[in-house]
Amino acid sequence: MQKNIRHSLIVLISFLLSSTVYADSEIEKNLGSKIKEVLGQDAVINSISPTPIADLYEIVFDNSKVVYMSDDGRYVLEGDLLDLVARSNLTEERRANARGIAFKNADNNTLIEFAPEKTEHLLYVYTDIDCAYCRKFHSEVKKLNDNGIAVRYLAFPRAGPGSQAFKDAESVWCAEDKKQALTDAKAGQSIEPKVCDSRVEDQFTLGKSMGVRGTPAVYLDNGREMGGYIPANDLIGFFKGGL
Repeated sequence: MQKNIRHSLIVLISFLLSSTVYADSEIEKNLGSKIKEVLGQDAVINSISPTPIADLYEIVFDNSKVVYMSDDGRYVLEGDLLDLVARSNLTEERRANARGIAFKNADNNTLIEFAPEKTEHLLYVYTDIDCAYCRKFHSEVKKLNDNGIAVRYLAFPRAGPGSQAFKDAESVWCAEDKKQALTDAKAGQSIEPKVCDSRVEDQFTLGKSMGVRGTPAVYLDNGREMGGYIPANDLIGFFKGGL
């Protein structure tokens, strides 16, 4: 008798668990459809997952944008979700995670990297050829390299496609020696016009999806946003635990 009861309980629990998984899957499918109705069918949904709040789901899309939606798809909430007990910003953690994945998936052959012989830390930096603080940041890249910090540049010509800054970025990214071309361009030297499959527009679009508005925009390789121009000494101090 006890054996039969135990067996029945196991079957019931298994059914409930499988039903929950199915329900979650159906909810996520429904929310995916709802959010695309709002954002457009071209929106790239990175993940849909439940939050610590009952019946509220987190939707990450376009690499680092986060919104929250009720499980019936009726209500959408935009803003940061804070855990006051853990004293953490759950939304920013998700944004950072999404950015980190995007950086990891980026084609390194399309980035311009300045790296030491042995890389201990890595920064991703959106840059503009004409930006004064981008030039100041670049002038300190050697110091970063000397302290084991590599810099991977992504193009972000702030004036957008069709502008001279965009054309200059393409010329740099199409140069045979990209590192030298970027260094020369940031020193104000003339740039030999070139056209190729530079991926500059892809990087610019990626930056916009991450919320980049100004340059330089500095990120850790895990996606954490560090901010705009940061002096090399401060970055070195951060990696040494002093910031």
